[in-house]
Amino acid sequence: MVLDTDKEKWPVGSEVASLTLQEKEELASRLRQYIIKYTAKNGGHLSSNLGVVELTIALLSTYDFPLDAVIFDVGHQCYSWKILTGRADEFRQLRQENGLSGFPKTEESEYDSFNTGHSSTSLSAAAGLVRARKLRDESGKVVAVIGDGAISGGMAYEAINDICQEDDDIVVILNDNQMSIEHVVGGMSKHLEYLRVMPRYLSLKSRWLDRFNRVPILGRPIVKVIESFKRAGRKIIHSYRGYSSMFERLGFRYYGPIDGHDIGQMERYLRSARSIKGPVLLHVITQKGKGYSFAEASPSVYHGVAPFEIDLGLNNSHDSDLAVTWSQVYGSELAAMAENNSLICAISAAMTSGTGLLDFEARYPDRFFDVGIAEQHALTLAAGLAKGGMRPYVALYSTFLQRGIDQLLHDICLQNLPVTITLDRAGAVGGDGETHQGIYDLALTLALPNLEIFAPATQSDLRALLRKSQNMDGPVLIRYPKERVCKFSEIDFSQEADIDPYAVREIRSGEGLAIISLGTMVFPAIEAADYLSKKGINIGVYSLISAKPTNIHAIICIYKNYDRLLFIEDGIKESGWGEGILARLAVSGCDINGENMGTLYPLAGQAERSGLLSKSGLDAAGIISKAETLIENVKKE
Repeated sequence: MVLDTDKEKWPVGSEVASLTLQEKEELASRLRQYIIKYTAKNGGHLSSNLGVVELTIALLSTYDFPLDAVIFDVGHQCYSWKILTGRADEFRQLRQENGLSGFPKTEESEYDSFNTGHSSTSLSAAAGLVRARKLRDESGKVVAVIGDGAISGGMAYEAINDICQEDDDIVVILNDNQMSIEHVVGGMSKHLEYLRVMPRYLSLKSRWLDRFNRVPILGRPIVKVIESFKRAGRKIIHSYRGYSSMFERLGFRYYGPIDGHDIGQMERYLRSARSIKGPVLLHVITQKGKGYSFAEASPSVYHGVAPFEIDLGLNNSHDSDLAVTWSQVYGSELAAMAENNSLICAISAAMTSGTGLLDFEARYPDRFFDVGIAEQHALTLAAGLAKGGMRPYVALYSTFLQRGIDQLLHDICLQNLPVTITLDRAGAVGGDGETHQGIYDLALTLALPNLEIFAPATQSDLRALLRKSQNMDGPVLIRYPKERVCKFSEIDFSQEADIDPYAVREIRSGEGLAIISLGTMVFPAIEAADYLSKKGINIGVYSLISAKPTNIHAIICIYKNYDRLLFIEDGIKESGWGEGILARLAVSGCDINGENMGTLYPLAGQAERSGLLSKSGLDAAGIISKAETLIENVKKE
């Protein structure tokens, strides 16, 4: 039976606990339909959310939220949580401008206890909440939900080490679906597989521990004696049978594996964990994409989706746009280069598909390394490979480079090693909000020594830059946005053409005002110039793809023919590329009348990429308005 998920009332918070088990199972089915419907309409994270429906219902049935607190690692699996904590109606505007975020937001609801967006942070944040409550003498249990991909991140290990040292009263739910965005890799995944197939640990029923705890005077001593016997018993079992979990050896009370789609079983374990003092880990097995056949068959494909038709799925939805993405261009060019250069190797940090490296992985498995959610390790691994004579290419999303800035500086740039870092999703990124914007990489990296930074405008630029990078002596960073590749005959040369990456290319000649655009910002600049030309206003447009070094001499020569310069970049305006160029020109003694445009609102929230660019005036309309204002100001001077 298909439920009318829009008209029926949704239980909120503690109301879930009053439902019968059958009603909860019906609620799970209804939640999945609702999530599929509006994720298909608006786009979003589908597979991960379909996997934690029963877990969310069980949490709300057994804990006292918002007195208790839950932190979702990464946070993109919070859809059921939002729907069942009073935001079901708002969910229809998921990921839309001024709508509901696809990640936990404390400003949205008191049920969201901590904002997340990047991986492996939940355990540290939960430990902080636990200690804050202890110091302030406040009650309430703290729960962290972390996936088997996220728990492989280095920050999670640091938190685990500290939590066990401090004996924090925390419940960690390890959501094990054998996936992060793609299949989980590494030693942790092997250990979890070992735990999945081994016999379950014998455990004393926690309800008896809870009852003993309530006995006056003698209760706590009895529990301590029982616990000491239990620990000794486990050591005997482990030494005899030869198995134990690393979590127990570190200091967690480990329970599992647990069926994450059995609500009754989940509730029993969650209640037990709530009564235990100290760190507890529940190992929960879930199926990513559960309840939607396409997502069950291809969970990584349906991890993050654009709008699609539910009955057809992603692969069969109508799409007339045959243009390639930047990721596809990168992947195809790198694979072609590797055919003729045996020194080239590629590194992914759990983003093999998203960064376009699937073909490379298939063709050159010995030279491909997916290190999992470990950007710091990825960069220093690349440094070691380069030191050993290889030519490593590290593909990251711009927002995730932030996690490895120290390694980029210390291990790559200071040693001037020939490592090429390609930053996908650079600039404004639609849908995921402020935590996933790629607007900071220029401001963070422009000052790093030895590093050359490029922003291609066309696919020919990217292909040429990649070919050149394999012969460069030091580190290279290449950034490009998440969008289809634009083609423009005046600057998009043949794929075989050899370009000068440091040149400043004239696209439109004019007078009065010249726009100098970095990377793909040349396209709205051209559109603005063509519009103004119809009004009899001819401005210059120049394309530049080298952010560092920038050809200052060429810019000074251009200024000789204009009254004012306008620098445009798809990145944060403050401390960005344009601001740096203006500062260098001023320091050099050039009396240049110039301004710069970049991202003005880093906290704008979720919206489409076009909307985010428009908000900062980085679309054609915004550039037209800015140009007209500057031209009018020149006339007044």
